[in-house]
Amino acid sequence: MEETRRGRMEVWQKTCLLLCLYGFLKELRPSEPFLTEYLKGPQHNLTEDQIYIQVYPVWTYSYLSLLVVVFLLTDLLRYKPMIVFEGIGYIVTWGLLLWAGGVHWMQLMEFCYGIATSTEVAYFTYIYAQVSGVYYQRVTSFTRAALLTGRFMSGLLAQVLTSTGVMDYHTLNYFSFTSVSLAFIVACFLPSVKTSIYFHRRDYLPSNDDSAHLHKDEDDGQITTKLRKVVSLIWQDFKSAYSNKYLLKWSIWWAFATCGNFQVGNYIQPLWEEIAPMEETENLYNGAVEATQTLLSALSAFGVGYFHLNWSLFGEGTLALISLIDGIVLLLMGLTSWIWVAYINYILFRVSYQVLITIASYQVAKELRADSYGLIFGINMFVALFLQSILTFVVVQLLEIGVKLQFVIYGAYFLLLAFFFFILSAYTCGRLGISGMRELGVWEKKPQGENQEPPVGTTEAI
Repeated sequence: MEETRRGRMEVWQKTCLLLCLYGFLKELRPSEPFLTEYLKGPQHNLTEDQIYIQVYPVWTYSYLSLLVVVFLLTDLLRYKPMIVFEGIGYIVTWGLLLWAGGVHWMQLMEFCYGIATSTEVAYFTYIYAQVSGVYYQRVTSFTRAALLTGRFMSGLLAQVLTSTGVMDYHTLNYFSFTSVSLAFIVACFLPSVKTSIYFHRRDYLPSNDDSAHLHKDEDDGQITTKLRKVVSLIWQDFKSAYSNKYLLKWSIWWAFATCGNFQVGNYIQPLWEEIAPMEETENLYNGAVEATQTLLSALSAFGVGYFHLNWSLFGEGTLALISLIDGIVLLLMGLTSWIWVAYINYILFRVSYQVLITIASYQVAKELRADSYGLIFGINMFVALFLQSILTFVVVQLLEIGVKLQFVIYGAYFLLLAFFFFILSAYTCGRLGISGMRELGVWEKKPQGENQEPPVGTTEAI
């Protein structure tokens, strides 16, 4: 018995080690902080309009169009093939950056990047399908740390290698290409998974809340029957989740804020380039800024785990306040002509978003049944990408608004989000009254019963 237990422990440790190594290597892409400068440079020689209007929006549209299909394929193919496919997507992306040229090839590069990023859902769900629930907390912590470490090192190396003259913007891409290629090799050694949430479920008894669960029917080989069962399960999870008003409120902020966060991340380099063009600036610190915001975001998100405020009472007000701060920060970024103001405000924006998305992830997760984590988190991400696609099409491509004015618009977007949650907070406080707020208390009460399992399939936590 002891030997069997020890053997299982060794299996999850090896699996976790491989997954952490894969996560670290795939995020170790030091060329990313200087992508705009690279595309404008002699290797590609693209204009700002070509980069901002024709190339960058492709990622948003491809990510959106592929997300639902990728989610279903991840479950159908049982995770590992999609992780391997993610590695291939990154290899093709950096291969095109290095050895292809012109707008159309760079649009294909962004499409491949969209494929790679959309398959991240497989990375975040794989480990929960592969190891025992006893190890969920540890493997979640380890894999999250691996991703953040890769991103931190990516920004740090980008800054050090370019500032010291060891590498230029072009040769940084060889570094990235090598790293994602090694990640692909590691992915091939990951153990296969036998079960999944919807298409390949384990046999188990119905839960205490009498929710209808599917038992594996070995005699039913009809694909259409299986698909109907899968659709039925997905619909049940969807209806159960979004009929919960508390979950819906946090999901609304999640979707709208993630949309804004993605848009800022997509166009921050064009803003920096507008404020401090590389032809006129001796030293750019894009890499250092990205490394700093990643490190501070990780520390802040970790610290939030020990801050047990009663979010049922203070959640709406917190969402409103932070959204207000984010709106002001983005307005300043759009109006400033000093690069360090843009750098510092970008760090503030990213850190505040990571703090709140960590809280939102937990608040949504604790309201869900374990089997529906991946689905609901994926739907929230889909809504965020849908909103971002609208924002990109109207602001960037249809109206062709300059990048500085874009950030003023993004600031106004967050101010409207803040206004909505201020109204919601005022309504909640008025409905509860002073006695109701006292009864709820300032601090979150310890949940009764067993601790809930960590989120399965967190697609935007970092």
